[in-house]
Parts: sequence; C-alpha cells; structure tokens
Amino acid sequence: MASPLPTPAPPANLLDYMRSKVGQQMMSLSLRMIPFIKGAIHVMCNPLYSWDTDKVVDTGHRFHRLARTLEPTFDLSRLIMKVPATWEGMQACRRLTAHDVKTLATTAFTIEQVVLAGEAGCISISPFAHELRAHLGTGYHDHDPVLPLYLEGQRYYTANSVPTKVKSCAFTTVDEALAQAGVDAMTLPGETLEELRATVITPQSTKEMLEARSVFHNANLAGHVKEAEVEHVALNEGGPVKQAEPVRKRTYIDDKRGFVRDFATNGRGKGKTEDSIAVFCSFQVQAEALVAASMMN
Repeated sequence: MASPLPTPAPPANLLDYMRSKVGQQMMSLSLRMIPFIKGAIHVMCNPLYSWDTDKVVDTGHRFHRLARTLEPTFDLSRLIMKVPATWEGMQACRRLTAHDVKTLATTAFTIEQVVLAGEAGCISISPFAHELRAHLGTGYHDHDPVLPLYLEGQRYYTANSVPTKVKSCAFTTVDEALAQAGVDAMTLPGETLEELRATVITPQSTKEMLEARSVFHNANLAGHVKEAEVEHVALNEGGPVKQAEPVRKRTYIDDKRGFVRDFATNGRGKGKTEDSIAVFCSFQVQAEALVAASMMN
C-alpha cells in the first residue's frame, strides 16, 4: 500500500504547485498497480515539457524521489517515464539514461524518432499506429497509419544491436494487432483483449492463425530479412512483403539539424507527433484545472 501523499515543497508559483500535485497523483495511482503486475509501471512526463530538456530531466529525477517516498520498498528499475519523442525529449532521455532513470519514447511516427530513441538509451519506443486524435471518439480517421514502422524499427534495432524495444500501440482494429504478432511488445485496450480471447480455439490453431497474419513471421519466411537488412512492408492489415533493402545506419544524437531536416520531411510524421502532444497537453491542462478547483473548495 502506497504511503500518503507528501506535502509538496513550497512552489515557485501556483502553476508549479498544480503541476507538482498532478505528478504526485499520477505516481500514487501508478504505484497502486504494483500488486497486480509483474513488469514495469509507466508514468507520463508532463507533455507541456516536450520541448524543454531540463524540465524533462528534472521530472525524471522527481518521479524517482516520489516513488521512493510513497513506496520505499518499490524497485525503481520497474519505473519508466514516458517522454514525447521530440529532439529535446530524447536529449533528456540521453541524460536520464546516464543516471539509471528509464524512459520510453512516445508519440512516435517516423524512423528518425526510432533511431534517436535508440541512441538516447530509451528502454522502448511506442510508435502510434494511428494518430492519437483518431482514438478520441470524435469520428476522426487517420487514413495514413504507420503500421510498417513496427517491423522497420525492430529490424533496424536488431541489425544494429540496439537494445531498445518496439512497443506497438494505438491500433484501431484487432486485425491490425494480429498483423503485428512478433513485435517486442503491445499496448492493447481491454476490449481488444476480450475480442482476441474470443478468437482462441486451441493453442495450435491460434499459433497457425497468428503466423498466417503476422508480417513479422511472413517476412522471416520470405527469407528477405537478413542480419543487416530491414523490410519496407506494403502493409494493409497483413499485406505483402516486399524485397528488403540494406539497412542504412543513421545517427542523430549529436546532429540536431540532420534530425530536424529528416523528421520534418518524412511524410506527416512531424505533424502527427505535434498534434498528439497537443492532445496530451489538453489532458494535462484539464488535470491541473481539477487540482485548482479542489484548492478552491
């Protein structure tokens, strides 16, 4: 059981106080999940800091202090902070990695972000299959999903011995999730898990079904993916595998100009990233408003 929330240090201003309280509440809620899971807990960095390296670094250290205060016996190696995959965010992850603070790169839509997250030492990266706005129940549809990025990113990491894992997320159909069987990890909502459970007949038939639909399995069967190759897949929920192209190892960690150039010219990736961060920022502002309202009562 987590300890009661500590009284935060005197804030520099009211806004800092509200943001501190939101962070405390998120950490407290996350720590309550410890008895129910064996793996890591993930806590989101304030998305309003997406372009402020120092504030992301400060937040990572503050989360560690909060976790230790709230749950002294908690193993901090199980705490991972989710950081938007901006240039500034990944530079913060680079610094945090040096201090054993684990991070996950989120709101990712391009191979450039995959490369940068690996160089920054992120434990994992979560490319969004569909942009975040497509999951808000507003009727908006992302007609240009980045489903091929999971295979491309995972093959890139494997070919270059990068330990960062690819964690797929933001699917809109079960078929999309099934097509990514073989990815390092998945984030799936409860309703998708229920639908997947309904497809299970026997372990053998389930295995055969997954292999038939998986672009990872089909790529390996095709023999196109070698140690230093990466697939560029024309994917439409398990579409055909094209001939592999040689991996071009890239580096961006000390090349901001190169990253910004390549990231900005890679389709709609930059726009999707910024829009998804904007959605998360709106949630952050709403949470801060709740804290402000509670202070008035």
